[in-house]
Amino acid sequence: MKLIVITSSELIEDEHYLLGEMLDMGLPSLHVRKPQLSSAELKNYLGKFSRNQQKKIIIHTHYNILWNIDLKGIHVSKQHRKKQFSFFFSKATLRLRRGNFLLATSSRSLDSLDDAYKDFDYVMVSPIFTNPNGHQPSFNPTTLKRVLPNYPDKVIARGGATLESIDKAKEIGFSGIAFHQYIWNNPEPLEAFQKIVDRFHELGLSIE
Repeated sequence: MKLIVITSSELIEDEHYLLGEMLDMGLPSLHVRKPQLSSAELKNYLGKFSRNQQKKIIIHTHYNILWNIDLKGIHVSKQHRKKQFSFFFSKATLRLRRGNFLLATSSRSLDSLDDAYKDFDYVMVSPIFTNPNGHQPSFNPTTLKRVLPNYPDKVIARGGATLESIDKAKEIGFSGIAFHQYIWNNPEPLEAFQKIVDRFHELGLSIE
């Protein structure tokens, strides 16, 4: 099962140390979402990771950075997807100059999931779980169990994920799970991440 961690949108204390440790502990995919950073600032931010760590990073903005840094891939927003010509031209240009890379996106409805499925390596669907603020999931588990087999190996559960959510994601049939608040709202982010890894192992899930 795919394991994804999404950064805090804000810069936090000891962030590079914490993220570097997670990557070295086996995190295969780190989504760097820093909307407030300029292209130059994001490039500087990414430059603080080792080359091996950079190869596990997916960025949400300033895709041109892939021309200079060997990252894992990019996450394309709904707004960017709507600009179809611009999106496909950017994708073709990047692949021509950079070679192959991972393409990810997000969806908040099954209709948009159907639209996005063909063009992306995986789609993060949210909100799936009840989060600590009491926001309820938008998808019925029974419906998801019926629909997800139509999208093999591509649909990631996102939104409100906790340790217990790993079991639910496996039961429903998701191909992966993305963590955000569970880690960054914890006073000990590395301990939270280790618990996630341990739970994967307890359930017999390989981390992809």
